[in-house]
Amino acid sequence: MQRVNDGYNKKHLGNIRRRVQDELGVSFSHRTHSSRMKRIAIAFSVFVLSVLFGTSALAMGVPEVNALLYYVMPETAQFFKPVQMSDIDQNIEINVESAYVHGSKAEILVSVRDLDGDRLDDSIDFYDSYDLRTGFDSVGTCNQIGYDASTGTATFLIEISSMNSDDLITGKKITLSFQTILSGKETKMAVPIQMDWSSLSNEVITEKAEHSDAMLLVPGEEILKIMDGFMITGVGYVGEQLHVQLCTPRRHQFDDHAALYLENEAGAIILANSIYRGGYISGDPESYKRADYIDFVFDVPNDLLSDYKLYGDFYSATTRIDGDWSITFPLENN
Repeated sequence: MQRVNDGYNKKHLGNIRRRVQDELGVSFSHRTHSSRMKRIAIAFSVFVLSVLFGTSALAMGVPEVNALLYYVMPETAQFFKPVQMSDIDQNIEINVESAYVHGSKAEILVSVRDLDGDRLDDSIDFYDSYDLRTGFDSVGTCNQIGYDASTGTATFLIEISSMNSDDLITGKKITLSFQTILSGKETKMAVPIQMDWSSLSNEVITEKAEHSDAMLLVPGEEILKIMDGFMITGVGYVGEQLHVQLCTPRRHQFDDHAALYLENEAGAIILANSIYRGGYISGDPESYKRADYIDFVFDVPNDLLSDYKLYGDFYSATTRIDGDWSITFPLENN
């Protein structure tokens, strides 16, 4: 049987994870610049706080001073940031193992080890919760490259490049922080979903998506529970297209996501177009909850629907560990 392609899943996952980046208010791939007046105002605030806390505030890493200083003089902020090659929280250790710096680029190996020994596996993921701070405009990536089951240690490769290709970044400090670790990821493929097409209602209640002209099913109550974290909450035709509404109430905790598709006895597959409701207001629980509902839309005529069965590929994590890990280190070959 043909499987739903990975591109579909990546698009779906990318839309889900965009919410996390919006809440963090940062971007790993670029740095925004404050206006001149804003920088002046912040600089004055830094001066006032430095007087209140004393000049040692910068070197000691007082959060109020440090956060403001990053807006005005990020290189100075990183200069005063104390070196911390490893950090432990929730009994999980993140440690800088080695670095290779060449010109405006650097590769850093970072290990993540569970000191309890059994909470992490080779599916470990930072759920896009990592944040990179440098004293220069940069782009970077973070990818797992290995896992040692005997020690419960995962190895990640951090790749950083200055936005200025002429930069020599050797000796400059960077700070890498993490807030969430997911592990124990499970994948369940080609799961049959027992839908009774003959019971479809001819009347559905719809609403307009926030950022497109698409009409979606209004979020409903549970119709069918597929498995923990996944349920059907709406189904019906909107115009000529079949809508199947999937609710994933744990998506913001365990990265639950899925791909639904139709298949007939001959093996012909109809993939769905997943439509999201739009933007969600940060800090608004009701608005945020609406992101749990996704319409999977199929181009299949009503008179042919009985020939098809509904299937799904489901992805989720079983372990979530929230903490506050932060490492600061100079970019030096070692």
